[in-house]
Amino acid sequence: MTIEQILKMRQEASGLNKLMHMRVVTLDENGGATVELELTEDLLNPLRMAHGGTIFTLCDIAAGSAAASHGLVAVTLDSNIHYYRPGRLGKKMTAVAYERKRGKKTAAYMVEVHDEDNRHIADAVFTMFYTGHTLDDMQR
Repeated sequence: MTIEQILKMRQEASGLNKLMHMRVVTLDENGGATVELELTEDLLNPLRMAHGGTIFTLCDIAAGSAAASHGLVAVTLDSNIHYYRPGRLGKKMTAVAYERKRGKKTAAYMVEVHDEDNRHIADAVFTMFYTGHTLDDMQR
């Protein structure tokens, strides 16, 4: 699969991506991805801030998209997140994932989340496990 085909596949994904209105904006062959989310009422916690699960899911989709940029099926093996500031209603949050290390079976990704005012919301580290399948296999 080409990087353009993988991006299109990620952009058209159903499930949680669609439910939460997350958009995979960019992918690159070096294991990078950018994912955006408009923070709506449905994604807030009772304190009217972005729910931690919303921010975590944004990071997970960014790391998973970055891992998929190689045309391989990867799943989250381990993760760690640090929250710095609250996400606010009506603000766009952007997660950028960077590949730090890729081996035969696992890869590590750093994810940074900022809002549209360039406030640093969170950082996360994800270890992804490559299942041995390709994205082409999943299309069959």
